[in-house]
Amino acid sequence: MIHGGAPEGWLDLSASLDPLGTPPEVAAAIADASYGRYADLDAAAAEEHLARDAGVAAPCVLLTAGATEALRLVAETFGRSRRAVVVGPTYSEYARVAASVGSFVCERRADPPSFVPPIRDALGALRVEGTVVFVCDPNNPTGRAVDASTLRALASAPRRGSLLVLDTSFAPFAAPTCDATELIDGGHVVLVRSLTKRLATPGVRVGYVVASREIVGALRAVRDPWTVGAHAIAAARVARWTLPVEDRATIARWRERLAGGLAACGLAPVPSDANFVLARAPHARALAAALGRRRIAVRDCASFGLPDHVRVAVGPPEAQDVLFAAIAEIGAAAA
Repeated sequence: MIHGGAPEGWLDLSASLDPLGTPPEVAAAIADASYGRYADLDAAAAEEHLARDAGVAAPCVLLTAGATEALRLVAETFGRSRRAVVVGPTYSEYARVAASVGSFVCERRADPPSFVPPIRDALGALRVEGTVVFVCDPNNPTGRAVDASTLRALASAPRRGSLLVLDTSFAPFAAPTCDATELIDGGHVVLVRSLTKRLATPGVRVGYVVASREIVGALRAVRDPWTVGAHAIAAARVARWTLPVEDRATIARWRERLAGGLAACGLAPVPSDANFVLARAPHARALAAALGRRRIAVRDCASFGLPDHVRVAVGPPEAQDVLFAAIAEIGAAAA
């Protein structure tokens, strides 16, 4: 699958979800969801809950069918026939949704091997009127995050008519930086959040936008009715955006272990703040295919323009050990 995922029964390290699994209260809410009435599709209570969780007013939140619907709505509402700048290498949907509404799309790519985000280019673009800039933080697939002072600079940079779209779908797995309130305060920033990753629920398409009342109102005016299903709404009513401190610490330890193990296997991991690790791998596509024959899925990064890299989701130590043993076996067979 181009965006990750694996058949049932595989060790799936291609889809970057919370490795600790779905919170029990979310699983219970989904199991108890009612779906026999249109009233069950009323997202108002879920949006109010998410707004309280984010520390913003309820009109500043819009529930969406995953981050992808949010990106499409932003492009359709604010991106028509404009200039769009994408900070890459990154998720291909930013360029796709911008191009679909007639925007001229250009990418400013981070350089290997460190992939430090080219934020100076993003700041310059935001100071050009009528530009939409897409930044993923932490970035997918590199895992690199932007520090708090740089985020504040980005949020304050847009000129009149420009917009910063900040996709923070993997932010719960990184160290906390800026509050939503300070980022959206100027009225030129759209925060996109995917609960799919945070809740480990890829089958429940749920995300949301946090932005000014004016931006959310404009997005709400053009969206299709009832795009978010009853199960997703039920999950959103009880979801929390931030991870418990102890969970984030566990994932950080597992991430460090994963990076060390990949390095010991002869791969070159990139420093990551997310719940995955990007690694340069000789013959990356062949490695991904060989792992697939062993029912282990990692993400081949050719679609990101990185054909010599794989992205590996953070998993518990026992899953990592299965991966490391398989890579060693593949290497021995190729020798």
